[in-house]
Amino acid sequence: MKTFALAAALLVFAGVASAAGAPPPPDANQVKGKGCVQAGVEAGCLVVKDSQNGKLFSLLIKGAKPAIGAGIDFAGAPFSGMTTCTQGTPIQIQTWSHNETLQCSRGKGKSVQ
Repeated sequence: MKTFALAAALLVFAGVASAAGAPPPPDANQVKGKGCVQAGVEAGCLVVKDSQNGKLFSLLIKGAKPAIGAGIDFAGAPFSGMTTCTQGTPIQIQTWSHNETLQCSRGKGKSVQ
């Protein structure tokens, strides 16, 4: 009986140890996309029309922001609070990086309607 109890305890410990080392499951709410950064109609707002599905996103970014006209890949979570940017789905950006393969017009650009 002691052998059975010891074996069961080891199996439980092994399961906990392997779960602790496993990467977390992907967030079902995470949004990923890529596109060209454009100025929103409100001052200071940045928007991207996703080149894959055509959805318009309002980028809420803490820290360094991409330049208007830059191509980017981004990942973030939907933002459910209030924002002054009225265009697109607001996304709290967690990561973004330049994507030089996107054909974006550099410069000031027009706001997305």
